[in-house]
Amino acid sequence: MPETWQQHPEWGRVPPLDVASATERWHRLVVVSAHPDDESLGVGGLITTAHRAGIDVYVVLLTAGEASHPPGREVTRHALATERLAEMDRAVELLAPGTPVVFLGAPDGGAADVEDQMVVALGDIVGDGEGTLLVAPWRHDGHPDHEAAGRAAAEVARSSGACLVEYPLVMWRLSEPDDAPWEQMVRLDLAPEVRETKLAAIRAHASQLRALSPDDPPALSGPMLAHFTGSAEHLVLTPADADALDPSDDALRQRA
Repeated sequence: MPETWQQHPEWGRVPPLDVASATERWHRLVVVSAHPDDESLGVGGLITTAHRAGIDVYVVLLTAGEASHPPGREVTRHALATERLAEMDRAVELLAPGTPVVFLGAPDGGAADVEDQMVVALGDIVGDGEGTLLVAPWRHDGHPDHEAAGRAAAEVARSSGACLVEYPLVMWRLSEPDDAPWEQMVRLDLAPEVRETKLAAIRAHASQLRALSPDDPPALSGPMLAHFTGSAEHLVLTPADADALDPSDDALRQRA
């Protein structure tokens, strides 16, 4: 439940990530999304904040999310994939107008099977990682596609020199607050207008917010949705990746 997390003593007290003040260090944000809506839920505020700060934003989508609902007479996997890709385009346009979305076409639920290919494709997109903030689902999130995306991004960050930040998604539902990697986390505080933009982007993923069959509840509803519409986004820096940031640099992170 969101309130359980929000009552934890570390919630909102991990070091802040000040993207707007770090434009001299980062000129490009590359966001990896395993499924349509991951980007809006996990880092919609970061995408909007970076875009408004003048940072170039690119979004890389791994799968079409076609396996997010069981197949049935109401919708086919192909129709759902088409719908979710269109929703992704609308959501990203709301978050950062003009941002390109690169679709890699990995199988939903099987991203790990093509992880090597994802590393190559993502590496081509990132290129020289200097000045690049690479953002991907957390490698230990608890969903195989999220974890494959995180591992691929970590490999690209190591080879390119990009700074890697990871965002949990299903961790908030599968884990207990005491199990979270608080010592490796930073937070991005969201201004009210950024929160409104993020919420609009989440709503653009309409297929996730409605039941696609009488026996199939919406994928996003209730407490799970409420968690992602709060006043801050919490992100993970692994110890090795954290070395890329100077903890004493007040422009990037500082203990609240």
